[in-house]
Amino acid sequence: MRAHVKVRFRQDDSTLAAVMADAGGQGASVGGRSTLEVAPAMSPRDEATFLLHTAAEIEHALMVQYLYAAWSLAPQAPMAVQRWRRDILQVAREEMAHFASVQNLLRFVGGPLNFDREDFPFRSEFYPFPLRLEPLGRASLARYVAAEMPAEPGIDPELLTTVRALATGDDNGQPVNRVGALYNRLTTLLADQHRLPGSLLRPDSAAAIQAPPARYRADAGQGPLFLRVVASRDQALSLLNDIASQGEGEDRILDSHFLTFVEIFDNWPTADRDAHSLQVPTDANTTPSGVERDDADLTSGRITHPHARTWAWIFNHHYRMLLAWLQHALVTPPKAATSAGLSLRAFAEMLVLSEVGQLLTTLPRTADGMGRAGATFELPYSLAFPDLPADRWDYQRDLVSSARGQLDALDASMGPTEDAVRRRLLGSIRAAERFLAAATQRPPAEDPA
Repeated sequence: MRAHVKVRFRQDDSTLAAVMADAGGQGASVGGRSTLEVAPAMSPRDEATFLLHTAAEIEHALMVQYLYAAWSLAPQAPMAVQRWRRDILQVAREEMAHFASVQNLLRFVGGPLNFDREDFPFRSEFYPFPLRLEPLGRASLARYVAAEMPAEPGIDPELLTTVRALATGDDNGQPVNRVGALYNRLTTLLADQHRLPGSLLRPDSAAAIQAPPARYRADAGQGPLFLRVVASRDQALSLLNDIASQGEGEDRILDSHFLTFVEIFDNWPTADRDAHSLQVPTDANTTPSGVERDDADLTSGRITHPHARTWAWIFNHHYRMLLAWLQHALVTPPKAATSAGLSLRAFAEMLVLSEVGQLLTTLPRTADGMGRAGATFELPYSLAFPDLPADRWDYQRDLVSSARGQLDALDASMGPTEDAVRRRLLGSIRAAERFLAAATQRPPAEDPA
């Protein structure tokens, strides 16, 4: 059992205002801010590392939930629904950039990286709400609005009342924690030069090991993908402010995640049955019956159709590959010869997940052909990554080899849409094999195709 850390949320952060004034006003504005306290007390850098780990898990969890919600919208729906789909996918991309930015901030404070996330069905008082992979609907939209909501939202009070009632109703009245409070507490810690002096920070990591924005197709500060290296306290505060302002904090901007979800919620049909979400399950999974905690959500989301389950296993494996390529890229110095190729492999896996995730919504869920399947996003047995360089490449080679074997295991009953996805996956696997051969000077296995 891990040591338990308790949290208390507070609405008015007078400490942040005082610290920011002492720091010369760098970083976020502080009016009407919420914050949190942790117990037992930690040293400032330890607490910053803990909160950045929590932030990474939240960004990761929000990203997969938003992808699942976007893929649940019918691609051939009316134009307004197609725009919502594009908007939610963009929010998911921005969460991915936030996730990478948090890794850079962890480097800056001298903490270890974190690629983990909350799993379902699990609840932590630090997270906005329990992770649920579910089709887009009024209740899920309400949770997204509440999680991204600033302390002073400035929206119609009646709409706000409806959002709060729906956001807490499905979880036995548990409140939805605003992510902005966590970022405000991080700002307080990093702005305090007395409790967290410069001698404890790692500005040299910016050039040596942090993820450069250009390598990940991000901007240098204008948005919408906020990812920057952090070489100073002011740069850390600026990055935290940008992440907060984009959605998880307190400043309202026109393209914030909060206002994106408010607009969709305000135009969503009162009855979900009148909406355009596909009938994908909540918490799609491949767990065998009777082995895991067999609660109602796992049972109703379990994929038992053999063909769909094979595709779900393929999805899970490429999700693992995405995390492995990304982790490998972020522990490799940017100037290394293989650095660019590693980040490109991560992008390739993102495309694979998009292809297979959307394909799964067209496949049957149950063995008798009923319902629809969905993207499973099941975590691997471990996210630990080899610490020796040679072992890292062998690990990647094993994952790529397994990916090829999974494609070979697909039955021959595929239609043209599935076969097109299979061919694109095979092309991605071959590209990975060529990259590994060039990086390690070891030829790829002979291609039987």
